[in-house]
Amino acid sequence: FIYISFTTFRQAETNIRVKCICERRSDAQRYLGVVMKMTDERIVALLHDGSEKGLAAIMSKYSKLVRSVAAGMLGSQEDIEEVEGDVFYKVWKNRDRIDLGKSSLKSYVCMVARSCTIDKLRTLDAVSRLTDDELELGVEADFSTPDAARHNRSVIAACVRAMPSPDREVFICRFYYSLSCAETARCCGITEQRVKYILHRSKRSLRDALMKGGILL
Repeated sequence: FIYISFTTFRQAETNIRVKCICERRSDAQRYLGVVMKMTDERIVALLHDGSEKGLAAIMSKYSKLVRSVAAGMLGSQEDIEEVEGDVFYKVWKNRDRIDLGKSSLKSYVCMVARSCTIDKLRTLDAVSRLTDDELELGVEADFSTPDAARHNRSVIAACVRAMPSPDREVFICRFYYSLSCAETARCCGITEQRVKYILHRSKRSLRDALMKGGILL
């Protein structure tokens, strides 16, 4: 059986949002020699201009710091890497808000890293309260190799994008944000019974999508 873990779904969702910013680290390495001489002011200027060189530069310069902050509160390397991706996604998304007049770039990145790590801890606690019946799909997809995992995550992402409203919102609230059925019902403005019905239908759609286009074990 396959279980929809937070990490699996989050990775799929991240692919939708930023095409896996963490994978840009190889790009960052090409600028490493330049980055070491680049001032924070120059990095922020590049970010404000929307330049991917700015993203590559800040990742090269501060990835180690981000991983250190995350490692101080998380035990899993996978969780640490996920937090790292979240941090640089948020930095990129909110790049226009970076103001070196208020704090240094290092302090800003550290603040975002702490926030993302705490969010991850809260999510891990919430996911631990989900029951096996809620997470079970009834098919066994292959996440054992990078190619198979990438393909199956794209199938999951496409399936979630194709869900009608409010199915998509319910699915994301329950399995992405780990809200309870009651909390999901309040957020979506529907009854708890309808939430359970939608989750059952959505999981069936996801199972069918994986059976049709996924790589199964």
